[in-house]
Amino acid sequence: MTVLGRGDLSPARHHRRHGRRWWWLLLLLVATLAVGGWFGWRAWRGDNTSTVRTSTTPCVQPVRPPAPATPSAVHVRVLNSTKRAGLAHDVAAQLRRRGFRIAGVGNAPHVVAATVVQHSASDRAAALAVTEQLRAANATVVQVRIVTIIIGRDFHGLASKELVATHRAADLRNASASPSPCPSSSG
Repeated sequence: MTVLGRGDLSPARHHRRHGRRWWWLLLLLVATLAVGGWFGWRAWRGDNTSTVRTSTTPCVQPVRPPAPATPSAVHVRVLNSTKRAGLAHDVAAQLRRRGFRIAGVGNAPHVVAATVVQHSASDRAAALAVTEQLRAANATVVQVRIVTIIIGRDFHGLASKELVATHRAADLRNASASPSPCPSSSG
């Protein structure tokens, strides 16, 4: 019932928007406390797995290549894998003048595009000495029984003595010992 001139006397309607805002705020607060409590509980118990992982990871020493061998200590076989006749003999003669011992000269069974230096596992130092002599610094190195150069179509001659000296200095630097990255366990 209404009184004339006073408008509607029914109670004012409440909008529910304010209640929803508080509900989401309360839910966000509870979730934040739960996540913070979980991390706090793990820290209090000492369940920090990151410290466990770092303390049990072994320190790996870097593997250094050996120092290159002197040319007089290297026996090398030279194989021609190109269509240029006599190339293996020419390269073998140049290597002999540089102090290498020639173990054989011949033709490769198939043509290869890139020069390959093959060596046994124990002849890595000899293979480094031979690789230093090549102009192509990206010659493929493969392990076999005797150090062998298979001359590919990319071969354009041996490296100059200056370039050989530069390669040797780099190989000697790579072979030299450096401080260990592992912490010392003296204690």
